[in-house]
Amino acid sequence: MAANEQHEYVIGVDTGGTFTDIVALRSDGQLFSAKAATTPPYFSEGVMNAVAALAERAGVAVADLLGATRTFMHGSTVATNALITRTGASVGLITTAGFEDTIYIMRAIGRVDGLPESELRHVTKVTKPQHVVEPEDIVGVHERVDVQGQAVLAPHDGEVTTAVQRLLAQGSVEAVAVSLLNAWANAEHEELVVAELRRQLAEAGREVYVSVGHRLSKVAGEYARTNTAVLNAFIGPVVDRYLSGLVDGLKQEGFSGRFYVMQGNGGAAGKDDAPPIANLQSGPAAGMLAARRLAEALDHDQVITADMGGTSFDVGLLHSGEWAYAEEPIFERFRIHQPLIDVKSIGAGGGTIATVQADTGRIVVGPRSAGASPGPACYERGGTEATVTDADVVLGLIDPDYFLGGQRRLSADAAVKVIGTRIAEPLGVSHLEAAGAVFEIINNKMADLIRNEIARAGGLPETHVLYAFGGAGPLHSPYVASALGINRVVVPGTSAVFSAMGAAEADVVQSHLATLDLAFPGELDAVNTAIAEAKQLLVDRLGAGEHGVEAAQVQYRVFGSLRYLRQTTDLEIAFPEKELGEGDALAIVRDFERLYEQRYGLGSSYGDAGIELSRLRIDAVSTLDFPSRELEEPVGADASAAAKGRRLVSLPREEPAEFPVYEWRDLAAGNAIAGPALVESELTTIAVPLGWDAEMDRQRNLILTVRTQGE
Repeated sequence: MAANEQHEYVIGVDTGGTFTDIVALRSDGQLFSAKAATTPPYFSEGVMNAVAALAERAGVAVADLLGATRTFMHGSTVATNALITRTGASVGLITTAGFEDTIYIMRAIGRVDGLPESELRHVTKVTKPQHVVEPEDIVGVHERVDVQGQAVLAPHDGEVTTAVQRLLAQGSVEAVAVSLLNAWANAEHEELVVAELRRQLAEAGREVYVSVGHRLSKVAGEYARTNTAVLNAFIGPVVDRYLSGLVDGLKQEGFSGRFYVMQGNGGAAGKDDAPPIANLQSGPAAGMLAARRLAEALDHDQVITADMGGTSFDVGLLHSGEWAYAEEPIFERFRIHQPLIDVKSIGAGGGTIATVQADTGRIVVGPRSAGASPGPACYERGGTEATVTDADVVLGLIDPDYFLGGQRRLSADAAVKVIGTRIAEPLGVSHLEAAGAVFEIINNKMADLIRNEIARAGGLPETHVLYAFGGAGPLHSPYVASALGINRVVVPGTSAVFSAMGAAEADVVQSHLATLDLAFPGELDAVNTAIAEAKQLLVDRLGAGEHGVEAAQVQYRVFGSLRYLRQTTDLEIAFPEKELGEGDALAIVRDFERLYEQRYGLGSSYGDAGIELSRLRIDAVSTLDFPSRELEEPVGADASAAAKGRRLVSLPREEPAEFPVYEWRDLAAGNAIAGPALVESELTTIAVPLGWDAEMDRQRNLILTVRTQGE
């Protein structure tokens, strides 16, 4: 028996738009990682290919690897992809009579929600999005609950029966969403409708996915809450089929451990313990989780995360080691109510397509992407449009013979040709100038997104450390940092598979959001009661799942959204985990006023206006054990043992120069590199710009810093 067959593994997977990333932490602290092409629409095929590649890296058979895997954590884009491509289920909706058109009327801002800035400029061409449920598939029931939770008008049994019959009579309906007005305050009427729906389904022997509004969101706002129920119904059957099929496939290959699904809240859940809509944003959320763990280890307080993959560029913020949840996340132009980490994305990845506008002669980069298939032209898999990766190859930043460690050789000739014909010739410039322009434009787009996000949070870019990950992030992020005045960039040791690493290290998390309307700290007893009730609800969820846990194993993260009386926007403040006393409440108020002035300017707070608690967010966390990695002992600054040659690099605004190239795996802790230089691994390339230095730390993170004058 091979020595490593006695070990256990924890596996993390992140299915992206271009590649499926996978990592395995072995019980002795060894880490293995691999990538495989994502295979839409049959995503499980790409996951199994990634498992096979990982087994090869670990030097074991697939059956031996999966047989020794105690935990399999999966971050998936299946929910997102079903929504983007509109390939979900046929949905019916039961709602309060008179509010059947709520999701079509939307809000005034709904017309522009989720649109890129380039489209917002053309207001006359902006239209509302096409919803996933048709008007004829919406049925209203006469009922009313007021905002205080008082039942004003109970639904008539006969009307409920007729409404359900009418909806189910349409044989094409595969999923039903139930969302009644103000069910967030009192779910009695909504549960009556659900009970009748399930009764009729049982009598007919028919399987239909049921999505219930108040079970997904206890937050006021019928538009976003109804969207949440409808979209969960739309993607639910697709996600359930995919996860069930994947688990069956893993079991057939020898897996018998615990299977968890990564959620957008930064935690994991059993595959049947969280609604499918919670899977949205799971990849970026896993990256934020990994970033938070790294920030704790490196003692970084203010962090900006920059995840550049093959399709998108994702940005998140960590302030004092914590992320924020988006108040109303927008997916495919629909606002929803779900506790999802606030991560902003734009179409800016390695596969992002560059074109020249015929009427203006301007180069436009994104948001369209060549994706996994056909991919950039240099892949030679049918791609005919110029992409960021093609430009990087032309500039000499990527070695075409060492892409994915040589497993996929790129064509430099194809890259030069496509950049030449698509960009250079229309502009009358050289292919190097054209590639340099694409490089600068994509970097500036990413810098703009980061600048906007930091400004929105009331901060300054130069006070942050930038964490660069994703397949293309370490190559571009140092140049993005330079444009922002950021003088420190951290490239994690698992940068190319960072989100998969975050998934592998995830804890089990259940989250609860609830609308409140309480004076703070005046109604402190009511606040404590609301917190206690939410905690009990979360403990029940964690204990009832397929991998149930005891209450003693649960820890809590409590946050309250505060605002001055009669304001419509609020700020989220961390609360102590214990029952709040007067001293705790006063400390919370001070934190709120400090953050308010940081966000809106010195002197803007006004305590005499009164403060109210508008919303509560609680995370219940059950910590999972995962193997820890050993730290390396520093061996000195000399990195010559990792040197592997030199390569001509032609960057815009710089003279072409021979960059020394180093092999990542041969760098040891303490090794230092002076820029300009390139560091290559099998899965990514790291750029060390002119005027920067890099040093490998004990955790195998490469720390890039701007060289101070005189050095």
